[in-house]
Amino acid sequence: MNHISNLDVPNILDKVVSTKPLIYHMTNMVAMEEQAHLSLAIGASPVMSLFPEEAAQMVTIANTILINIGTPSKEANEAMLIAARTARNLGKPAILDPVGYGATKARIDFVETLLETGAFTIIKGNGAEISLLAGERAEVRGVDSVGSPLAAIAARKVAARYNCVAAATGPVDYVSDGTKVYSLKSGHEWLTKVSGSGCWVGTLMAACASVADPLPAAMAALSIMGAASEEAAKRSKGPGTFRINMFDVVYEITSKPHNFKFSEWKTLEEE
Repeated sequence: MNHISNLDVPNILDKVVSTKPLIYHMTNMVAMEEQAHLSLAIGASPVMSLFPEEAAQMVTIANTILINIGTPSKEANEAMLIAARTARNLGKPAILDPVGYGATKARIDFVETLLETGAFTIIKGNGAEISLLAGERAEVRGVDSVGSPLAAIAARKVAARYNCVAAATGPVDYVSDGTKVYSLKSGHEWLTKVSGSGCWVGTLMAACASVADPLPAAMAALSIMGAASEEAAKRSKGPGTFRINMFDVVYEITSKPHNFKFSEWKTLEEE
């Protein structure tokens, strides 16, 4: 079996810690606080703002931009659009998390407007969101994925269509650069029992994207999430303690990445 051998997660983490990148989070109110904590745990520095008047300046000083549409508003949407355009003009890495895409016409229209900027180096969503972005059939209820049978194919389509790296998360994660599709089976089911776990992945991707190209950045972030959730589950009694232990484990992985084993990625053709 031909596993991916050139993904050096410890090296990416070492670079994050040594550079302490500033991540500009334009994210939802449900997960904002925990995304700030997770940024610090991985060695990055978080800033959170949905204020249109400072969006362009925030992009200018940040190393990476993360746009998550989970709790939209007129002001937040305006700020996100300004930030996306500024990131494109400055060539800053930008990650889009189209939370709940497909649930309402308003979300569909806004995501399409954001994508028209051509700003995003990584688009990350659950299987249903990525499938819908690719024009495939899937069902979204609220911000959760109900069904995404074509997530792997969809990741490749989205990456090719928007000239970016696309990641479809789920029990098996799929990442594509538009040509190849890579898969990773890792993580723990309790990730589905805590709100905001998908948003945490966006933060990890933003941190990794500040020091690595989009493809290894997306893959490294999902590797970290998988390894951390598996270890955190061993120390936990249920979703509540699991949530807390996740931050401790991410910090431990960041501090001593060579002490942790990360599941191996493989190409889709091998499944």
